[in-house]
Amino acid sequence: MLDKIALRRLLAYVNHSGQKDLFQAKVLEFELGQLGVKVKNIDKFTSTTREQFETVLSVLKEMRGGDVKYVPLFARFPDDLPNDGEYLIRRVLGFFGLNTFIDSSQFGADPITQMQQNDLWLAAVKAQAARLNDTHTEWIILTIVSQDEAFQQLEKWALDLLYGATSVNEALWDDIFTILSQLNVGVDMGKIRVKETVARLAAHQWQQWSKITVKTPTDLLRMFAFIQGQDVSLAKPVDLKGLKLSKPQRREVLSFLNRCPALAEDLLRYKGLWVSLSKWLHPGDFVLQFPTVVKAFDDLRNGRIKSYESLVINSPAERRIDHLLERPSVMLRKLTWLLKEYQSKVLADTLYDLSDKVTTLPLSLLVTAYFAIKYNGDRFAINKKGKPHTIKKRESLGDISPVLEALDTLILTQLRGSKKWDKVWIDPAINKLVLPLQARKQSDGLLNLARGSRISLADGGVVRLFVYWHQSTYITDLDLSVMKLDQDFKFAGHIGWNNYGTDKDIAHSGDIQSAPLGAAEFIDLRLAALTSGYILPSIIRYAGEGFSDMKACYAGWMNRENVGSDTQTFEPKTVAQKVNVNLDGRAWIPFLLDVTTREVVYVDLYFAGRNTIESNEHFPSLSAALASYWQAKPTFGALAHWYVRANYATLVDRKNALTTIGITDDCSINVLKLVGEGVTSF
Repeated sequence: MLDKIALRRLLAYVNHSGQKDLFQAKVLEFELGQLGVKVKNIDKFTSTTREQFETVLSVLKEMRGGDVKYVPLFARFPDDLPNDGEYLIRRVLGFFGLNTFIDSSQFGADPITQMQQNDLWLAAVKAQAARLNDTHTEWIILTIVSQDEAFQQLEKWALDLLYGATSVNEALWDDIFTILSQLNVGVDMGKIRVKETVARLAAHQWQQWSKITVKTPTDLLRMFAFIQGQDVSLAKPVDLKGLKLSKPQRREVLSFLNRCPALAEDLLRYKGLWVSLSKWLHPGDFVLQFPTVVKAFDDLRNGRIKSYESLVINSPAERRIDHLLERPSVMLRKLTWLLKEYQSKVLADTLYDLSDKVTTLPLSLLVTAYFAIKYNGDRFAINKKGKPHTIKKRESLGDISPVLEALDTLILTQLRGSKKWDKVWIDPAINKLVLPLQARKQSDGLLNLARGSRISLADGGVVRLFVYWHQSTYITDLDLSVMKLDQDFKFAGHIGWNNYGTDKDIAHSGDIQSAPLGAAEFIDLRLAALTSGYILPSIIRYAGEGFSDMKACYAGWMNRENVGSDTQTFEPKTVAQKVNVNLDGRAWIPFLLDVTTREVVYVDLYFAGRNTIESNEHFPSLSAALASYWQAKPTFGALAHWYVRANYATLVDRKNALTTIGITDDCSINVLKLVGEGVTSF
């Protein structure tokens, strides 16, 4: 299990003790090369068993989507696409018993019902196997490591995530717990800064020994939510009625609450949950032991507790900033409100006073990026549930340059002395890569990209979108579509289930409406034929099972050079990104293609939405906000430049640099491989 995690998460091939075997090494290189995988240090390879080798291949195939068979509806896609109107008429005739589809080999599913059939599927699989391979490869680099090195790297990976200042992606928790358990890793709870992370780890100690290791009442709620299998972030409604507590456990909870210094205010944050939970805690049974707790619950029910926020707002103007200085993080979050109440210079002077108090670098970066926005267009935000919502344009705050200078100083102060860099080269490609500071609800993908990040595509060639799904019980129909937008983000057409396009610019592989054998749909975007505007792809669940209920559901895109009907429709070694689509929603948007700049804007967002892309009238405005999203977020490039300034390093060209920061493994720091603590500490 640990070998698989090392391979999947660290791209580390675990070398077990054995003899040098040049023949096996050559076989390994060849087999992995078919998947677009190179081994960085093949000279360290020693012999392995066939079983171990097959395990490595199966993990890598799954990572690139090469572990299943792909059969589009139109077997000769992208060549010889049918005329939309003619094809519809022939389907209608077929429903009335007049079958005009004589050559069934042209289809991978029933051309009339568009449902999968075993004989057509098997014939198409056989035909696909005879096709040529693409000449293009998107390389993944593996490193051979010893078992001890793998264990060390896995422990560091897990602890970096746990001690990081951002929430952990939910898809990583099973691997983290496996590492902690099998390697017997000790976790310093005092180093954990994210409440949700504390709650997940504290749950284990509560279930084993009824011992509370969290720090605040809200942390305790998160812990109970996790134990009940509910939302740890408390963003969704949580019901703790099923929580069964013995009398010793109730005493432990009340004893913990009795030790909390700001109990009343903490209870008020989630009043409804605490009132509900108090019915199971029965605090009145312990009135002699914990009178403070009993009073706090009584005040909570009767509305006698005032929040810290109301204290700040209702205080005299001369006292508000004094109150906020006690909680620097709250002050940073309320800067917009404060700028309406105080002069920018006054707030800047106050921010300089925070330099020795603020310890949360991500918050400082987020606030600075927000106030440094250089555009005034549509904007949106992503909440804890991973759902987007639009926000109104920011009001003019006047001259805020003193505040920006103070925030800049605040960040530099936090970074000063942290690096011993001398000559540094920063790849311009990371200037538009957003720091993954909101990763909890992101989908698990091949590339570690944060929402809003922009990555460049090579001119020419074809971007081939794909979706694969395999229904569990019920007939499930997913639709891969794209919305075409002009330069002003106005709707300019769509390609999808009822409009297959042409092989000249955008082409669709056909609409399959069931997936008992595992179904696939593709769309080709021929970059050379696209001149301006934007392309917004989506995967819409038209009918059937939810994304998370299917046996498998994932999507992504390939960078292709050869896309004729004589080449493989799906080519694992050309896959640039493959993402597991398994969160709640009716539609999932993978990315936005900026045709003019030839850049992909990574989106990874789920929507309740409608059942066709052309009926989603809010997608154009969403695309406008997404196109500029990176400008309102801290990026790897911005942080790298702060580190250079804070540590008095010098920017030089690449050939003269001692430290290189970029997106490839030949850089000293590959930012795409940073997780948790490493994201902000490099």
